[in-house]
Amino acid sequence: MDHAELQIAPPRPAHGTGASRWLALDWLRGLSIIGMLLNLTPGAWEKQYGWMVHAKWEGGNLVDMVAPAFLFCIGAAMPLSLSHRMNMGQPTAALWRHGLWRAAVLVALGLFLNAYPVFDPAHLRIPGVLQKIGLAFALALSLVLLTMRRTTGGSPHFRPYILIGATLFILASHWALLYFVPVPGFGAPRFDPVGSWPAYIDRQLFTVPHMFVWWPVDGKVVFDPDGLLNAYTSSASVLIGVLAGLAHMSGKVRRPAATAFAAGAAMIVLALALSGICPIIKNIYTATFVLFSAGFSLALLALFSLLAGLSATSVLLFPLKVYGANPLLAYVTSFLLAPLFDYSWRFAGGAASIRSAGQAALSGVFDPYAASLTFGLIYLVLQFLVLKACYRRRWILKL
Repeated sequence: MDHAELQIAPPRPAHGTGASRWLALDWLRGLSIIGMLLNLTPGAWEKQYGWMVHAKWEGGNLVDMVAPAFLFCIGAAMPLSLSHRMNMGQPTAALWRHGLWRAAVLVALGLFLNAYPVFDPAHLRIPGVLQKIGLAFALALSLVLLTMRRTTGGSPHFRPYILIGATLFILASHWALLYFVPVPGFGAPRFDPVGSWPAYIDRQLFTVPHMFVWWPVDGKVVFDPDGLLNAYTSSASVLIGVLAGLAHMSGKVRRPAATAFAAGAAMIVLALALSGICPIIKNIYTATFVLFSAGFSLALLALFSLLAGLSATSVLLFPLKVYGANPLLAYVTSFLLAPLFDYSWRFAGGAASIRSAGQAALSGVFDPYAASLTFGLIYLVLQFLVLKACYRRRWILKL
């Protein structure tokens, strides 16, 4: 296949089938998309447990680890997918076309979801989660393809040490920009939501009417959590995943779970040690946030690698595999359904939204915070039933 298309089709065995699949990665990808959707479907936005609420600025909660884990999974699968395509005889040009088209469609889909259901061009938010993923994927893929070579047999020869250098350059250059280069009108160093380079660039490039409006500072929209520079450092999260994928492919790591955990712990410790000069901030995706979140992803991957050796876990964690097999479909349908949850439906006794009615009903059984979480879990179970049917029929929404 020399071109890419958005399709519902049987999944390609990008890195083997059956037992040869990287089950731990499938589970981690599934857990990350479940975390994203659980955060997007509470019964009441103001009644969420602290671990489900994004950190306002510095530091982080459990939910802040979700999106970086998904980026990590994208990277980990990349060398496996590229190897599969190249071993099937696809030329390098086809890899470029497929990858960049995939990135472009992600950006376009993200813009559509931002516009839906109002479609008001004057206030369309231009940055977004899918846009950031698309740009980060494009940059990471470009670095992988530019440094990759083909063997005489047509198989790929990756260069992990160059990719390590590229990852360090991205992180160091982003930090140096924020720490040393004065922001016009604000100076340096700036890691705040108003005067930092990511916030300043987004205001100049996208303008305030086209930015994220839900987290204002002193009543003003000043930054976007998925802005342009955030995509730049997000590519480092993808590249760290690529390196994990290359280590897995090599088969030379004797104790992969222990190695992944040790590497993850080292990255977390390094991030904490450097936080004095580079704060851990998700909203501007600082270098230390990349290190901390990637370390967290590696630690989870290590845990899942251990669990993959236990027969009972395949049954218990099957929902993670189902969600991990169809993350784009799960994410898109959640956004398409969200307005229906908040629409004020009329009935004999008056009018109410599904979200408010569900929260009210569940609050009669649980405390308000548990009710809000339960609402999201019920949605996930219902969506799982749909995704499971798709999984059984091998209907996968993919790029």
